[in-house]
Amino acid sequence: MNQPTITVAVICTGNICRSPMAEVVLRRLIADDPFLDGHVLVTSAGTANWHVGAAMDPRARSALDRAGFAEDATPGAYADRRYLNAHDVVVVMTREHVHEVRRRLDNPRTEVLMLRNLLDPGSDLDVADPYYGNDIDFDECLDLIIRASERLTSEFRRRLGADSLEA
Repeated sequence: MNQPTITVAVICTGNICRSPMAEVVLRRLIADDPFLDGHVLVTSAGTANWHVGAAMDPRARSALDRAGFAEDATPGAYADRRYLNAHDVVVVMTREHVHEVRRRLDNPRTEVLMLRNLLDPGSDLDVADPYYGNDIDFDECLDLIIRASERLTSEFRRRLGADSLEA
């Protein structure tokens, strides 16, 4: 049986803090799951085009390193219409991102999810931007991303039928 692929875009504003951290975490969780590995593809981008081609913020990289995530994110990208339409699931950090993504998106099959709703369903709470903070703010943001990403990978397993195929 040929398992379908889910393409995921993780979106924040500049694509140098929250979304690349979430991309790295999701990729690791997916790679560590034999059922999802190769069947869920993750990239990240920003609603602003300020950091296209740039690496993630060094403080985000340090937070990932402290948590044991050595993988790199893709270089900074811009979440334009074509980018967004190419994904099955778009995971955003804030209500503003929901608005920006929906304004650009015209693929009716693309699902838009707020990351915090994975932990607090229906709350529509934003993931705070650690950019103007310190290491503690980056670590707290990363902790939230990890917990929400674990829920998201469980949801991907459900959508791809993992429970029905495993004993």
